[in-house]
Amino acid sequence: MTSIITGISHPYWTQLGNKARAARTAMGKSQSQIALATGLSVREYACLESGFVPPDVHDALRHTDLDLFDYALNWPLGTARARVTEALNAAAHPATPPPVLHDGPLATLDRSTYPKSAWVRLGKAVSTARTSEGLTRNQLAYALKSSSKTILRLEAGRVYGDPRTAPPGDYNSERYMLRRLTRLEMFLGWQTGWAREILEGRNEATVSPAA
Repeated sequence: MTSIITGISHPYWTQLGNKARAARTAMGKSQSQIALATGLSVREYACLESGFVPPDVHDALRHTDLDLFDYALNWPLGTARARVTEALNAAAHPATPPPVLHDGPLATLDRSTYPKSAWVRLGKAVSTARTSEGLTRNQLAYALKSSSKTILRLEAGRVYGDPRTAPPGDYNSERYMLRRLTRLEMFLGWQTGWAREILEGRNEATVSPAA
């Protein structure tokens, strides 16, 4: 009987991802080899091991045959299913209450460099600059080597330092976005560093800092 993951939220892939990474490393195999054996893309498998699973990867993982992990990682049949069961139990009976999002000193769990209000401020500036230039979200996404959904979440300020602090299925990684600020500035015609200035509240521009 094929075993399919059907109801696990993305923060709880960590249990399986950690065990898979340890087993893969011990075997001396690459992520691409395990990805091929489990029917995942390299990106999807890499996300699983990292614990940072965006919604599109979550959808792919939740339909993955768990037995394929057992075969690929030389685990006894049923091991992957047990890992998922442990994670589901942990999700159903959390040891601590979920974190509360706020703009004061961030909880250790969040791991954010900037508070939510900073990303909302940048998102509004990006949205205004993009529309004033007559650009679509798809065009901006292409420039950032990302997706239109990622741009939509960026413009809405939905960027978080940890997936556990984000609403289910609504996660943009802060680390992912920070690496793309330079490319964002180039595409919108901003000077280098303007995006961080907006994040830090040192530039209140709504169209672009040049306006």
